[in-house]
Amino acid sequence: MPRKTQDETTPLKESTRAKSPTMADIARLAGVSASTVSRSLAGLPPISEETRIRVERAAQEAGYKINRHARSLRLQRSAILLVLIPDLANQNYSDLLMNIDRAAFELGYGIMIGHTNVDLERPDRLADELFTGGIDGILLTSGYCPARIRSRIESGSRLPVVRTMSPTETGSGIASVQIDEVEAAADVVRHLIANGHRRIAHLAGPMTELVSRLRLEGWRRALAEAGLPDGPDLLLPGGFHLGDGKAVAHRLVAAGPLPDAIFCSNDESAFGLMVELKGAGLRIPRDIAVAGFDDLTFSQVFDPPLTTVRLPRREMAEASVLYLKRMIEGDAPVEHQVVPHELIIRDSSGPRRP
Repeated sequence: MPRKTQDETTPLKESTRAKSPTMADIARLAGVSASTVSRSLAGLPPISEETRIRVERAAQEAGYKINRHARSLRLQRSAILLVLIPDLANQNYSDLLMNIDRAAFELGYGIMIGHTNVDLERPDRLADELFTGGIDGILLTSGYCPARIRSRIESGSRLPVVRTMSPTETGSGIASVQIDEVEAAADVVRHLIANGHRRIAHLAGPMTELVSRLRLEGWRRALAEAGLPDGPDLLLPGGFHLGDGKAVAHRLVAAGPLPDAIFCSNDESAFGLMVELKGAGLRIPRDIAVAGFDDLTFSQVFDPPLTTVRLPRREMAEASVLYLKRMIEGDAPVEHQVVPHELIIRDSSGPRRP
């Protein structure tokens, strides 16, 4: 009987089994030196962010498991970011949070969530972990900032706190990543003017919110540029919710005459406005044009599809997490980064018709 070969009868020798990837393997994939790989995976300077991301992706491709816990212990950091968010049911915030989570993971951080609209005591207690090492930094996504954090910043402390999506006033001491709210709102109104609309009303958000005041300023700026009125009859006090838009539409229809167009402070209030106007027998945009702000998913499938400003949620999330990382790991200055916005033109803002 012929003798079986070793390959047919015995396990593979140790030398031919799959080996754990080495630093040299990762270095070849990333196109850097082994020492750069070592320092990058350990979180040590001086490694650029682009190189660090490339090394981590090469490590994942090679099957190398990064021990983030060991690295955070070595650097005496928690590798956790606290994200304070007002409303997880709001698509703006849920989309932003998803992108923050992804961006944080790419940079070696996990996230903790504080839901500020439910209970302020818990988010404030979580924020206090910044002083005990439980978290490394805080991302604010609304105008709210915990009292103890705000007090320390106002007294001159430079803390790793960044606000994103929601605007921050210059001189607040809080770094931010945001769009130019005034110019974005003005772009919407300029578009309505270009379509022949002359009496353009504004369904405003609550004036307690900075974002509402800035969008109001953008409405006024565009009207002033065109020499058009912004009288009190065209400023419609409202809010950010569906019911606010419905209530404003009900008052408009009852009072008459209607403006040519309405710029709403956000998409949700625009949805409520449009539902009520259509229920009163008005045709959009033939009888009255409507535009919003946010570009929620339903904006593109609403009847008619809504013209709006697209908030660059992914770009803001990535930039704010990277900025916060720089503040945590170095001495990044308090700056206000502006991310470009985009005007999305759809059927709701069509040309004025006699």
